[in-house]
Amino acid sequence: MPYDEPNRGQVHFSPRAGWMNDPNGLLYYRGTYHFYFQHAPDSLVWDTMHWGHATSPDLVHWTQQPNALDPAIHPGDLWSGGGVVDLGNTSGLKDGDDDPIVVFSGTQGVRMFYSLDGGSTFTPYDEGRIVAQPSGHESRDPKVVWHAPTSRWAMVVWSDAEGNGVDVFVSPNLRDWERTSRYAADWFFECPDFTPMDLDGETVWVLRDARGSYVVGDFDGRTFSTTWTEPQTITRNPGPAAGDYYAAQSFENADRTITMAWQGRNKGSVWTGNASFPVEQELVPTPDGPRILSRPVDEIRTLRGDAQTWPEATFESGRHVLGAGRTFELEIAGASRPCTLRLRGYYDVPVAAGETLRLLVDRGQLASFSGLAYTCLNVDFDSEAAGDEITLATDGPLRISSLSLYQLRP
Repeated sequence: MPYDEPNRGQVHFSPRAGWMNDPNGLLYYRGTYHFYFQHAPDSLVWDTMHWGHATSPDLVHWTQQPNALDPAIHPGDLWSGGGVVDLGNTSGLKDGDDDPIVVFSGTQGVRMFYSLDGGSTFTPYDEGRIVAQPSGHESRDPKVVWHAPTSRWAMVVWSDAEGNGVDVFVSPNLRDWERTSRYAADWFFECPDFTPMDLDGETVWVLRDARGSYVVGDFDGRTFSTTWTEPQTITRNPGPAAGDYYAAQSFENADRTITMAWQGRNKGSVWTGNASFPVEQELVPTPDGPRILSRPVDEIRTLRGDAQTWPEATFESGRHVLGAGRTFELEIAGASRPCTLRLRGYYDVPVAAGETLRLLVDRGQLASFSGLAYTCLNVDFDSEAAGDEITLATDGPLRISSLSLYQLRP
C-alpha cells in the first residue's frame, strides 16, 4: 500500500485504506498495545462504522490487523466506545489462558462484546442485548474503567438528557449495570474519557470530552464531583485546527496515562484521517490548580536516527540553515531573545525567550510541546510549496542553551 505517498505520516498511524476517526477501546495486554478505531474500510468519507484494529509492542511501530467489529457480524451501531481487560474474570467469561477483553459500543443503548483470544476477535454478549440504557434522546460513546476502592467497574456515557453530560453506571461484573448518577455540563460533548491520575501522591479523577476540555475531581465509585466551574483544555489548537485533536482516549491497563486522538484533516488518495502521536500525560500543580502536562512517549527515542546538536551555541542576526528533513524531532531551550524556526521551508514557529520548545514534525502533522502548552495539528507539509529545509531566524545576536535535531525513522 502507498505508505510513502504525500501527506502520509511516517510515525503517525493511519489505516491502509478507507476512513478513520475516533480511537476506541485503547488497552494494553501482555506486551501489546491495542488501538481500535472508527473505520469505514471502503470509503474515504464517514460511512457505516466498523472497529478497525492495530497493534504495537512499543506505541511507535503499528501493524494493522483485521477489523475487530463488523456490522455484518456484530449488532447495533458500532460507534465509539471503550474497552478493558478483565484480569479478575469478574465477567465469568474466561475460557482458556487469555483474560477476557471486553469492549462496549452502541447508540441509544450500550452493547457489550468480548474476546477470548487476546483482542483479535469478538463475540456479542447475550446476542447483543443492551446492557446499559442511558438517559436522554441521544446517547453514545461508553467508556469503562476499574474503580479499585470499591472493586467495581464504572462506565460513563455521553447523553443529551437536559443538556450535555455523562450518565455514570457501575457494575461488579461488566454484564449488569446500575445507573448511579449524572454529571451535567453544557460544555461537555461526546466521547468521554474518564481516568484516575496521581496528583501529589493522591488519586484524583479526570473527565474529558471529545474536544479535549477537562475537569479534575473526585469519584467515590458512584458519583463524580468537582469544584471546577469551567473546564481547562488539553491543546492550544487555534481556530479551525481545534478538530485536529479530537476524541482522545487513554489506554486501559497501562502503567501510565497514555492517550491518542483522531486527526481528521489529513488525507491521501486511498485513506482519510490519522491518529495523533501517543503522548504521556500527568497532572501537575500550578497556582491556578492542577493542569495536564503532555509529552511524547519516551519510546520516540527508538525512532531517532541521525542527530545534530548545538550545545551553548551563538547565532548572529539573520537566517541560519540547521538541516533538512521531512520527519523529525527538534528541541530548543534557553533562547536569549525571541526567534523563529522555519520548518519544511515555509512554516514558521515562533520561539519565546527562555522557552523550552519541542517539535514533532511528520509529513502531514505537527505537534509542539512547551510547558503546559500542547498543540497538535494537521499541516500540509508535503504541498508543492514545501521543501525539506529547517532554518532558525533571529533579528539580533542569539544565544541558546541547547538545540537538537533528530531525524526519525519509521
